[in-house]
Amino acid sequence: MQETSTPGLRERKKQQTRHRLEAAAVAIVSEDGIEHLTIDAVSERAEVSPRTFFNYFDSKEDAILGLRTEDDTRQFVDAVVAELPAAPLIDNVLEMLVRVSDSAMLDHELRERRRAVLHRYPELLGRHFGHMGRMLNPLTEGVQALMARDGEGQDAAGQDAATAPHARAQTASACGPHGATGDPHAQVVLMMCGAALRASMITVAESYGDLSTDQSLALLHTRAAALVRETIERLS
Repeated sequence: MQETSTPGLRERKKQQTRHRLEAAAVAIVSEDGIEHLTIDAVSERAEVSPRTFFNYFDSKEDAILGLRTEDDTRQFVDAVVAELPAAPLIDNVLEMLVRVSDSAMLDHELRERRRAVLHRYPELLGRHFGHMGRMLNPLTEGVQALMARDGEGQDAAGQDAATAPHARAQTASACGPHGATGDPHAQVVLMMCGAALRASMITVAESYGDLSTDQSLALLHTRAAALVRETIERLS
C-alpha cells in the first residue's frame, strides 16, 4: 500500500506536543530568563508530564532550540535527503546539516521568539551546532544516501573527483542496521562539513550577530562550502 504524505493522527499529535514543548521553553526564557528554565516548568506550561518531555527532548536546552532525539533526527534526515536536488555532495551535506539544525521552526511567532533568545543567549549557538556530535550515525547515513543517490557523474567534494568512486564503493559495503559503523569516507565528509560550519559561524557572527536569519544561514553555507573546497585543494 502506498503511503500518504499526510501525517496520521498519532503523528499529528506528536508534532503538536513537540510544538507545545518548544513554545513553552522559548516563552519561559523570553519572559523570565534562562535561569528560570526547568523541565518541570516547561512540562507544566505545555501541559504534559516531565516523563513525556523526555520522549521528545534530551534536555531543556534542546527544547529551546528544537533539537531532536537521535531517532527523530534519523527520520528527519531521511526526509531532507529525499527532498534535496542533484548537486555537488559538499553542498548537499551542508544543506542537510543546516536544515537539521534549523528543523523545528514550526511557526513564524516561534521562529521570531527563538531568534530573539539566540541573540540574547549566543552561548546556545554552540549547542545548536555541537548537537551534531551525538547525531553522528543518522547524519552519516544521510551522507551515505547522498553519495549513493547523487554520486554518479559528480565528484565527492564538488572538486575532488578522485575520491568519489571510493566513497560510493564504501557506501554499498559499510552500511549495517542504521549505519552501525558507517562509511569512513562519509564520516570524513560529514566531519569536515561540520567543522567548516563551526569555523564559518565565528566569521559570520562577527558581521551579522544573529545566525538564525535566512540571510546569515545562506552566507554560512556559502562560506563553509568554500572553506571545505579550499581545504581539499590544499591537501591534494
